Amino acid sequence: MKRTVRNILAVGVSLIALSALSLAQDATYQLRVNVPFDFYAGAQQLPAGNYLFSVDYETHTVILRNRESGRSFALVAIPADADSAGQAYAEFEASGGSYRLADLKTASSGVSFSQSGSAVTTAQMRKVPAILAALR
Repeated sequence: MKRTVRNILAVGVSLIALSALSLAQDATYQLRVNVPFDFYAGAQQLPAGNYLFSVDYETHTVILRNRESGRSFALVAIPADADSAGQAYAEFEASGGSYRLADLKTASSGVSFSQSGSAVTTAQMRKVPAILAALR
């Protein structure tokens, strides 16, 4: 009898854990992008390369992982609108040969990395979209 109760409890706990993992995964969106230029993410300069951007839409945290070096960098973003055409992409702002990560957009949501008080105003920068593959 004790063994049966223990087995039932083990199955119940396993189902709860799997449900929690499933729900946690739904709030994260991953984007693969090949960035052909060095860029700034926040105050950190990152090298050109293949990146995996993991966006957590509940906490608005974004993890940028360079797929070649394995190095990661975390940012906190501001909620933004989704792409109206249903595309997933990263957008950079360019000024004087410098690039800054500006936005990440998906079909259902988006995040922004605006920098108020930046030395270069957003009006002086031009938007540069980057081509990427979206994962779920």
